Amino acid sequence: MDPVALQAKNLTVEFPAPEGFIRAVDGVDLAIKNGERMALVGETGSGKSVLLLALLRLLPAGARISGEVWYKGKDLLRSPNGELRRVRGREVAYIPQGTGGALNPVLTVGGQVAEPITVHLGFKKKPALARAISLLDRLGIPEASRRAFEYPHQYSGGMKQRVLVAMGVAAEAQVLLADEPTKGVDWQRREEILNLFRSLKEKTILTVTHDLWFTERFAQKVAVMYAAQIVEVALQEEFFGRPLHPYARALLAALPARGLIPLPGYAPAHASYGEPGCRFSKRCPHVFGRCQEEPPLFEQDGHRVRCWLYAC
Repeated sequence: MDPVALQAKNLTVEFPAPEGFIRAVDGVDLAIKNGERMALVGETGSGKSVLLLALLRLLPAGARISGEVWYKGKDLLRSPNGELRRVRGREVAYIPQGTGGALNPVLTVGGQVAEPITVHLGFKKKPALARAISLLDRLGIPEASRRAFEYPHQYSGGMKQRVLVAMGVAAEAQVLLADEPTKGVDWQRREEILNLFRSLKEKTILTVTHDLWFTERFAQKVAVMYAAQIVEVALQEEFFGRPLHPYARALLAALPARGLIPLPGYAPAHASYGEPGCRFSKRCPHVFGRCQEEPPLFEQDGHRVRCWLYAC
């Protein structure tokens, strides 16, 4: 059995713009092992969610994707549509973020959670609905047996997010791609989502998140994304205990428990990504002459880090 569940190689995503194409994901190499839990962190606009969508070719038709995405010996970027449809949901499931845009407003919540159970697992309607209600109850939906027959507009934003999580795990996919699973939920419900994800011990989970509280308690490995590139990959305890990249250090320093020190400046504009140099250099306290060249990912004591400080 291949120890790697899902692997992106030189994955690049570009979108059309008035000035040509702009890059949202730039040459990403990332692998997640079978049974591993990985969190992809970074500020808004860094390309995290686009990367997640690209793995299953869920981007708009105008997007230009290159590179490779390997799953069970097949490159998903070059797989026929029919084969990809069999993989999506049943083997690799995507859990979207947001407060319900992925939910159909004219179908009941319970029916939508039950749908992947009937489509992918072959359940009849009634047992599928019973399973859906059990999932909703497990995720903290109050009076789930009654509220399963309500519609998305009758749910709060946080409740809709929990419904999206339920839909993602309903068909028992082995690989889960979760985009901001705790977004918009309160502290108690966030704990419930954390416990649910922890209970999926045999699953391979890649989650995009801004939630470093969730990351520290859930992930085994952390990847950091900045300006469309992966800048650090480390084991969870190494990332929180000894981050290497200056941007990773700044992310942790901004946490209230670590001093609430804001990171000055802004990420570079997408149109500037083709320019030479480190993309973090204008915000970096350690910038020096070599930062005028773009650094590769270096190996450093089990870390991968994109910074010239670790070139030796």
